[in-house]
Amino acid sequence: MPQNQFWNLLAKKFAGEITPSEVEELDILVRQNPDLLFTAQHIQDLWELKQKPNNASAEEAFAKHLTRIEQSADWPGHYPESSSPEKISSPTRKKKIFAFASLIAITALAFYFFTPLTNSAPVAEAHVTEISTKAGSRTKMVLPDSSVVWLNAGSKISYNPNFGIGKREVQLSGEAFFDVQHSSVPFYLNTGNIKIKVLGTAFNVKGYPNEKTVETSLVRGSLEITSPSRPGEKFILKPNEKLVILNQSSRTKTNQAKKQNIVILSELTLTTDSTIIETAWVQNQLIFHDETFEAVARKMERWYNVRIDIKDENLGQKKVGGGPFENETVEQALNALRLAFNFNFTKNENTIVITR
Repeated sequence: MPQNQFWNLLAKKFAGEITPSEVEELDILVRQNPDLLFTAQHIQDLWELKQKPNNASAEEAFAKHLTRIEQSADWPGHYPESSSPEKISSPTRKKKIFAFASLIAITALAFYFFTPLTNSAPVAEAHVTEISTKAGSRTKMVLPDSSVVWLNAGSKISYNPNFGIGKREVQLSGEAFFDVQHSSVPFYLNTGNIKIKVLGTAFNVKGYPNEKTVETSLVRGSLEITSPSRPGEKFILKPNEKLVILNQSSRTKTNQAKKQNIVILSELTLTTDSTIIETAWVQNQLIFHDETFEAVARKMERWYNVRIDIKDENLGQKKVGGGPFENETVEQALNALRLAFNFNFTKNENTIVITR
C-alpha cells in the first residue's frame, strides 16, 4: 500500500486543497486498509483541538521534538527524494500542510507532551472515543478494526486511541450486540462485572449498572469469560449458550443473597418462529419472556424513553411475557400485556403509573 500517497492525500484534505478525484482515491485507500481509519480519525481529533495561548514553554519543547522527528526518515510525514509529494507553492498552503505534519508528530509524542494541548487530563482519557445512545434510541457503529456493534437504548461504548495495537479493548455500559472481525489481535470487552475475550464471533452482552444481572448470549464462535465474583475461574461459552452472572452491585451480605445463584448457564431462548429473544432488539423487536414485571418496566423505560412507576411490589415481582412489539406505542404495548396480566396504568406526559 502506498503509504506516502495516503499521508499526502490526508494532508491535502486537512489543508482544504484536496480535489474530488483525490477524495475518492483517499476513500479507496482507507477501505482497502481499515487500520488507516483509526489513524485518520485520531489525527482529525488532534486537528480539532484548540491550544490555549500563552504557553511558550510548552510550544518550545514541542518545537524541539518536532525538529528531531522531521530529521528522522521513519516518521509518517517524511518523504524520500524519489517519492516526495507534489510541491506546494502557496505560503498559506505550506502553513496548513506543516500544521498537519505537526499533528502527525503530536500523535507520536502525545503521551509525553500532551500538556500543550490540555491541562485537565492525560491523553489516554482526553482522546477516548465514546459512543452513547439515549433512552428511546438505538444505533449501529463500526469499530476501527471493522467489527460491527449495535448499541441498545441507554448504553455507552468506549475505546482508547491504541485500539488495535497489540490488543482490541472496549468498555461497555448497557447492552450491545457485537459481530467481531476475526484477527490475530485479541478482542476484549469489559463491563465492570465481567471480562470477555474473543477472536472472532457474534454475541450479545447486557450489563446495565442498575440491573441485578449481567447476561452474555453467544450466537456464533466462542467466548472466554471471567468475573471478579469467581476469581480463578473461566467460563467458555459455546454457540446457543447464555451466561448470567449476578451483578456485584446487587449483592448484599444477607443470608438470602448468599442463597442466590451467582452464575447460571443456560441455552438461548427461541420464539416459535426461531427468533432469538436475547438479540431480538437488534431487529427492532421488543420481546419479554418469563421476566419480572419490574425488569420488563426497566426495558420499556429505555425502549420508549418514559418513566414507569410500579406501585405494587408484588406486581413488580410477577413474571411477565409478551411481544414482539415493533411499531407499537408504549400505551399499545401495555394494553396488550394487561390482556394477559391483571393491572391498570395511567400516563401523565412522560410518566406511567402502574397499579393493580
